[in-house]
Amino acid sequence: MGDGRERAPRVVGALVRLARGTAGPDRAVAEVVRARLQLMPEGARALVAIEAGPADPRARGELTAAVAQLLATDPGFAQYLTTTELGGPADPTTVQLRTDPEPDPTTVHLRVGPEDRSTVQLRAEPRNPSTVQLRVDPAAAGARALAARRSNTALVVALALVLIAALVALGIHLGSRPLLQPTGPDFAHAARTVRDPAQAQGVLPDLTAMPSGWQVASGPRSGTGSGPDVPCLLPGACDQQLAYATVTFSTTPLPSVQFTVVTFTSAEAAGRAFDTRLDLLDARGDATVATVPSIGDRSAARTRGESTAETLVRVDSVLLYVHYSGPGATVALPGLTPFARLLAERAQQAEQGRTPDAVFHATAP
Repeated sequence: MGDGRERAPRVVGALVRLARGTAGPDRAVAEVVRARLQLMPEGARALVAIEAGPADPRARGELTAAVAQLLATDPGFAQYLTTTELGGPADPTTVQLRTDPEPDPTTVHLRVGPEDRSTVQLRAEPRNPSTVQLRVDPAAAGARALAARRSNTALVVALALVLIAALVALGIHLGSRPLLQPTGPDFAHAARTVRDPAQAQGVLPDLTAMPSGWQVASGPRSGTGSGPDVPCLLPGACDQQLAYATVTFSTTPLPSVQFTVVTFTSAEAAGRAFDTRLDLLDARGDATVATVPSIGDRSAARTRGESTAETLVRVDSVLLYVHYSGPGATVALPGLTPFARLLAERAQQAEQGRTPDAVFHATAP
């Protein structure tokens, strides 16, 4: 397979050893994979299950499925793993040879395992020792053919789903452009300024909006203008910065994600604040520009070393940033995109005069 899923068994083995407390040289990479899985609802649930019962076959199956999904949907992360201790494929399948006892010592059974329990018989003809008969278990052969047909069907279905998702995403993206939306002050969709701390705090996600496995680590906190959590981002025009709110979620023990909402008197003011925040990140010296999909009216991302990443988004007159702290920040950055989309969608709902109720989606809706 070209999508990296052949490495899933080795990755799962490293995660199981990590859960048992017996991790070896691949411990650091396993921690990175664990942090990346925490950003997926299926991954977070699978990690909880395997850490509760490392020997549970069902938990291992759920973890294998989650790892395979991660490697299939995030080629960049799969490519990263090829450079680590987990970069090789799974151990080759073992083959067991067994000769029958008397009265038929001419038959040799080959058993392929451990996953495939089918049996192949090699039989040497007593009258003609140069002739060997190969006989495959019919049931096993039929099962393989059925599995191949199912695999092909699943591939067609997966490609169809990818195409549908792309078309839906394209429709949503075009729908956000003025070409498909009327303009003017009398239309209900016209953006409203989020002015007070309570409105800003409403934009923040709560536990019901977050994927399973995440808990509130601090906050939410909110206030007017600027404060200890959010400095003034418009030097000389701080009165144009109206309100802020922030909350931090984490998993045990890492990573953590901090959501921050800052509102302004206008989209132009929010745009200047976006530049100020980006300048502050770049001024630290160790910041690296990272690629991020288009979110809201403007978006950007930066990483700092291997433990910090931040995605910055502007939605009309609201500035949003999502700050990640934990191992493998560079490879975990794509996992921040769904969180940034979540915050942007909730900001759009607030600006439309609605109560924000958007929830986390692992992929773009």
